[in-house]
Amino acid sequence: MYSTKTATTVVSEGNYMPVGINENITLKEVNVKKTDNGRDFLEIVFENEQGQTATMTEWKNEKNMWIKTDADLQARDDQQFGRILQVLDAVKGGHNDFEGSSFVDMINWAKEQFADGDNDPVRLKVNFDKKGYTRVSSYGVFIEPMSVAKEESQIKLWKSDLLERPIKADDEKPKDPLTENSTPVTADSNTGADDLPF
Repeated sequence: MYSTKTATTVVSEGNYMPVGINENITLKEVNVKKTDNGRDFLEIVFENEQGQTATMTEWKNEKNMWIKTDADLQARDDQQFGRILQVLDAVKGGHNDFEGSSFVDMINWAKEQFADGDNDPVRLKVNFDKKGYTRVSSYGVFIEPMSVAKEESQIKLWKSDLLERPIKADDEKPKDPLTENSTPVTADSNTGADDLPF
């Protein structure tokens, strides 16, 4: 039976945390995973009070066209480890000392650190990536404990933060004017000579 008196509207807020600075966020899970291709990565998942999530994923840095020297690679590794320590400091209030020689050692150590003890609620910056997916921001201060007063927060929204989903135009292929609604002309067919205006 259908009735205007009992009809309802379900408002869905989506599964992903909104972009911007979110408060009272909790650490949901930390995973060390491997892709089908054999690439190791660290996945840190945060959740808000509505059950919406935002993910931070860290991959092994490798030399490429932007990372050319060993010094460049070490600088990227230091930045990456700094992001992970920023999360540990906010969620756990600190971290133990660590020195490891491989990416796998580092992500396994991080997972152990996150698993130890209680987690504090945090303030977290979320933005869009270039493909339009939400993610935890990875630049500057992006996380801090909720114990930091809002007016003293170090988390800032920058011009470079994508706070609107990037719009990608549809790829349109031009139509071939000779194939659309055209009739092939042959020597035997009427060429339309009767349609001439003179």
